[in-house]
Amino acid sequence: MTDNNRPARKPDGIRQEGDVSLFEEEELLEEDLFSEEETVPQPRRRPKYRRTASRDTHSRSKTHSEKRSNAGRRGHNASRPSSRKRKRRLERSDYIHLALFAVILLMVLTAAIRLIIWNIGVDSGYDPNADTSEFDTEPQDYIQPMDASLLEGHEDDGIDTIVCLGNAPFSDDRGSYGLATLIAEKCSATVYNCAFPGSYLSMKYQDYSDSYPQDALSLYLVTASLCGGDFTLMEHAAGLVEDKETTHEALETLENVDFSTVDMIVIMYDLSDYMDDRPVMDENNDINLITWNGALNASIQLIQQTYPYIRIVVLSPSYGQFTDADGNLVNADTEDLGNGTLPDYVLHEINVAMANGVSILDNYYGSVTENQAAECLTDGYHLNEAGRERIAKRFAEKIFLIQEEE
Repeated sequence: MTDNNRPARKPDGIRQEGDVSLFEEEELLEEDLFSEEETVPQPRRRPKYRRTASRDTHSRSKTHSEKRSNAGRRGHNASRPSSRKRKRRLERSDYIHLALFAVILLMVLTAAIRLIIWNIGVDSGYDPNADTSEFDTEPQDYIQPMDASLLEGHEDDGIDTIVCLGNAPFSDDRGSYGLATLIAEKCSATVYNCAFPGSYLSMKYQDYSDSYPQDALSLYLVTASLCGGDFTLMEHAAGLVEDKETTHEALETLENVDFSTVDMIVIMYDLSDYMDDRPVMDENNDINLITWNGALNASIQLIQQTYPYIRIVVLSPSYGQFTDADGNLVNADTEDLGNGTLPDYVLHEINVAMANGVSILDNYYGSVTENQAAECLTDGYHLNEAGRERIAKRFAEKIFLIQEEE
């Protein structure tokens, strides 16, 4: 009886409605885990017999898993940058930058090409061994013939008589190798050397003083004495100067000249006025005797007024250099001591001569230049025999038109 009352055992393959087996629950858990890890659901084994409720639960779980998987895929794809970028259109500023870059590049290339060509150079035809001395300088001579009208009433004795005024170029050598003697020989003339050693073209002071007797031997006071025929002041000063012998000799020569027979007065001073820093000019007084221009201007005009028939020829200083009190060598061509360089003095002398209608020979650039300094000068500026020879030769060629045979 007991056995008959025992509930009958249900077959293994048959389950009642509402029952869920342990096997099915494990499969559902595995399915949920698998759907979260895998993007695409994998097939799984299902029990042969399932209850409707189990299938519904599984469908809902599968749908939920697929949605989560699809959302994850979309998020993953959105996080990756696009492999194809959108092409940007060039703007106006881009074209400007490109144009500037092209211009800069063109400039660099042009500069490089020009530099290469410049480095290569061209043949200038320069010959370092060629003699170009004749082109180095151009003398500024001014030759003014004597006005024939000024000779009317003057008796010509047929002898060319010349009086030389100045300083060292004439006074350094009064013998047979002196400048005055060389001019006399080359021009077949009678020459009186009336140049005073240590004198200047200009005066140092406006009024004469025994403390500086050289002023009495300056060009204008010498001119005033010979034009006025009064040599008293010069005789007094001659006893006060350092070189009394040579000064008295020159003064005696001057006093014995008959200016009615004189045809020409030649004036030449060296760079002494420049060395002593004498003023070149006075813009407010063109006959200021303490200036280089003024003293020459006043002297020429006085001679022209007194002896209009006498031709005046000015000879400019030659090139020179000297050693100052401190032992420094001074190049007169470039050193300005306060009133200009020596070429400035020469230029002003030329201007004064031209303004007064008298001839002037430019010895600075025409006779003894810097190129001939070593050959023609002693002590830097005193003419030696070769220097005096060059000046006398050029004087004869330019003034008397005498060409020496080589």
